[in-house]
Amino acid sequence: MASGQSIGPHSPQRVRLGSPCPLHAASTKGGGRMSNAHSLQFSPEPCLYRGHVSHVRQGQADHRLVYRVACLLLPLHRMDDAAKASPFFSINRFNLFSFHETDHMDEGFPSLEGFVLHCLRTSGQYELQEVLPTRISLLAFPRFLGHAFNPLSIFFCCDENDHLQAILYQVRNTFGQRHHYLYRVDQSSIETGPDSRLRHGGDKKFYVSPFLAMDGHYEFVMRLPDEKANYQITMSGNQPASLTASFAAKRQPLTTGTLLRLAGMLWQGGWKILAAIHFEALKLWLKGARFHKRPPLPSQPVTNLTPTPAGKGPLS
Repeated sequence: MASGQSIGPHSPQRVRLGSPCPLHAASTKGGGRMSNAHSLQFSPEPCLYRGHVSHVRQGQADHRLVYRVACLLLPLHRMDDAAKASPFFSINRFNLFSFHETDHMDEGFPSLEGFVLHCLRTSGQYELQEVLPTRISLLAFPRFLGHAFNPLSIFFCCDENDHLQAILYQVRNTFGQRHHYLYRVDQSSIETGPDSRLRHGGDKKFYVSPFLAMDGHYEFVMRLPDEKANYQITMSGNQPASLTASFAAKRQPLTTGTLLRLAGMLWQGGWKILAAIHFEALKLWLKGARFHKRPPLPSQPVTNLTPTPAGKGPLS
């Protein structure tokens, strides 16, 4: 398929890769559309987001970092369409850029979608006979030249009518471990307006950094990806340091031109992310940040999150 060629015979009006999610006229910037007073619809096309990740640590050993990144937004039921977007992008096989389901799932599962549904079912948030989400989209770093490291991957889980039902955060550390945090969307807590945000939080259960104590609480602010992708995660609690991590990016089409431009920006690929993590850890150690030993993995593979009150100030 030529770069930028339209995909999918799903409707008379074809949609281009990387084109906007279909929105109500009343909402052109938010993360999805308000189909009624208490519901968000999210039906993205495969696309890329180019922007930056920033971390701000305050308290013991103040520190700040900003890195340029590029993420892939991939509806799992559209993987075949995404694979046709460019000769430089592949699904489950090596290429300049690629996406591999096994990067985000445990062994023994036939598909990433099946693994995500397993996480939802084992969370305790769904009754045995309750229908699980049927359309799942993933926001994560793609592989570059066969390598990627994703400290955070985000699954947006929708029903057959594209109504957002849950958000599953997959967190990884550099020790090869991962844990999941699940927010089952409380429809009554959705902020209305053109920039609808989802605010939720929960206790920290998974060891991420040796320079952050386990006694902490996360607050998430998520705006669903559309023209822009934005989220912010703040960790605070009974410890000497707090951390705010944020991601801000603009949508780019999944085309050959975009991929080649990103290759010039991200030539270090997954090595850069891992190297940056260790380099920033070294700087924190030199600043005197306290070192915390790695505890055992949590007994439950999924930690549930709950809605939190609206905060002050816009999400940039």
